[in-house]
Amino acid sequence: MDVSRLNRSCLRWSVLTFVSFAAFGWIAPRVDAAGSSKYAHSDSDKRFLHHIDLYDRNNRKISADSTEPYSVEKTCGRCHDFETISHGWHFNAFASEVERQRSNVEASSESQADTDETATNSKSVEQSEKDTEPAKTETVRSDGRPGEPWIWTDARTGTQLPLSYRDWEGRFSPSEIGISTHEMTQKFGARIPGGGVAASWDPNTSELAENSSEPTRWPLTGSLEIDCMACHAKSGAYDFERRRETIEDENFAWAPTAAIRIGEVSGSVSRMKAGVDLEDEKVQAKLPKVQYDDRRFGIDGTVFFDLVRVPENNSCYQCHSQRTVSDSGIDARWNHDQDVHLRAGMKCVDCHRNGIDHQTVRGFEGEQHPAGVAATTLSCRGCHMGVSEFAGEAHSEDHDDALSLTQIAFRAGRLGSPYPQHEGLPPVHFEKLSCTACHSGPIPGEKAIGMMTSLAHGLGEKGHRSGLELPSIQGPVFAKAESNGLVTPHRAMWPAYWGKLVDGKVTPLSPEEVYTNTRRALRVRKDFIEELSEKGREEFDEKVASGLEAIEKTMEVEQAVYVSTGLVFARGDEEGSLVEVEVENRDAVEMVRWPMAHNVRPAGWALGATGCLECHSDDGLVFTSTVTPKGPAPVTAEPINMASIQGLDEATRLEWNQLFGGRKMFKVLTATSLILLLLAIAGSCLPAVRSRTE
Repeated sequence: MDVSRLNRSCLRWSVLTFVSFAAFGWIAPRVDAAGSSKYAHSDSDKRFLHHIDLYDRNNRKISADSTEPYSVEKTCGRCHDFETISHGWHFNAFASEVERQRSNVEASSESQADTDETATNSKSVEQSEKDTEPAKTETVRSDGRPGEPWIWTDARTGTQLPLSYRDWEGRFSPSEIGISTHEMTQKFGARIPGGGVAASWDPNTSELAENSSEPTRWPLTGSLEIDCMACHAKSGAYDFERRRETIEDENFAWAPTAAIRIGEVSGSVSRMKAGVDLEDEKVQAKLPKVQYDDRRFGIDGTVFFDLVRVPENNSCYQCHSQRTVSDSGIDARWNHDQDVHLRAGMKCVDCHRNGIDHQTVRGFEGEQHPAGVAATTLSCRGCHMGVSEFAGEAHSEDHDDALSLTQIAFRAGRLGSPYPQHEGLPPVHFEKLSCTACHSGPIPGEKAIGMMTSLAHGLGEKGHRSGLELPSIQGPVFAKAESNGLVTPHRAMWPAYWGKLVDGKVTPLSPEEVYTNTRRALRVRKDFIEELSEKGREEFDEKVASGLEAIEKTMEVEQAVYVSTGLVFARGDEEGSLVEVEVENRDAVEMVRWPMAHNVRPAGWALGATGCLECHSDDGLVFTSTVTPKGPAPVTAEPINMASIQGLDEATRLEWNQLFGGRKMFKVLTATSLILLLLAIAGSCLPAVRSRTE
């Protein structure tokens, strides 16, 4: 036996075995990592029992003797992918969708470039950027279909100013007006679940620059973190009113603790001056403190949270309720029916779904879901009618979409929804109208009615409302949706604000600065309308002119104006007088609208259910009902009919209606003519029949 050859063979096999195991050991962990997550999950439909330890914002464990508020991120983030969740739609209400997606694409591009370089080590950085550029252009979309703006309302100055960080027509950017993210959080924080700039403010942003006239209050108030309990706490366990009061006191970081009622919060940041030294013991003593309920802590130091995986309707109602207002005031609830889907036992989340990314489906037609999944059948048309074969072909390329594999996203009758026959309805209606045009919102009357929403009017807060409070919102307004051009019911309002006129364009001024500089001139204690507008045009002109003069002097504005009811008022030549001026950017003073889809009415109450003449007549409400510009100024504006808002020519519409006006008579004449024709034919054939029988 050749011993040397045997040794070489053994050595060769040993090396090969070692390399094989090493390669397997290097590859195996990567395979496992690709198909798993560091966060455990139950994968069951049952509710998970949450007996959990609490941690504060400094990541220290909280006991019953602690005085610091608990941090949702540090507590829930231990078991849940807080980073992924934080990019959801609700948590970016104060952030631009465009900027968020651009950041995601840039991060994805960088990651892809690093991966390609590691894998092949052949592509240059310039080539990688070139390769990823088309994906960047494709992924960065617009801000989506316009939604309800944040309406900054101040009854003392007659202000109803539509705001949004998203690029939607008719809305103003708070940052461009001079409204800080802290002011937005204090004003509207009770209507968001936290997150975005309210939870991760940057000390290096422009609003905190050294040349800022006032120091920031963020170090005192803390961040308004995403509060998971606002949606996932069992109904009745979460106190939205206490959360609102805590935010109004500028105790942002203490809001989750107060709302879940595991302790009492004492003290108010609103009473403290900004710019103080937080290391000072006296300042620390004035900061809010928490006295925890020791009965909520178990023997092991954990606290029980009664949570649900799928949010209940009660959580949605806090921010998504609405009421109608008639001439007699707020309409009584008992005299109205609920949304037909709610009456059928459905939940809000049956249609408005989301995954771990919390990109909630909004449910409008043509929605491009940020998660990249097909949500077609979570819209009205998709759920009831499914996706046609033609539309399905357009979606067939989404091979990576798990829903496409089972065709769930393209089937009609989802959740047992009935298939609408629409017998006798020409297909052109589906090309011109959205489903909500006929089935959603208040039944239209001769004029649009007043409407109140949670976001605009703080519905849910205990108080005495008359229905006349600002902002003045009306609906339904039948206009073409910006997203798809289909006629859709909208809510609408006209902005009212104090601004400056530069080169023929009007720009709003900071509402808080306006109040500070017009307080003495206007002499309004509580209500601009009651104390000025309702006293007549003379009183209004005098006080507003005085207010404009004060703004021009104290805020160094060359020409100040007041916008209301689609008009722009400036100081006249005579003292105490106003004149109406024209501006180039009419979109800054005209109607602002956004689509509405609820409440959904049953088929028997849909427009057109009684016949074609319900719409195609000279007084068809979908075309002839009116909406009148409304605002704090005591002026009477001309009503605007829906046909003009839709861009329809009135003469053409009336001529078209004539075809429907005589439709019944035409049917009678046609039927009568056919009967007479049949009788005539029968009469002519009768002699021949007789002759044959004889």
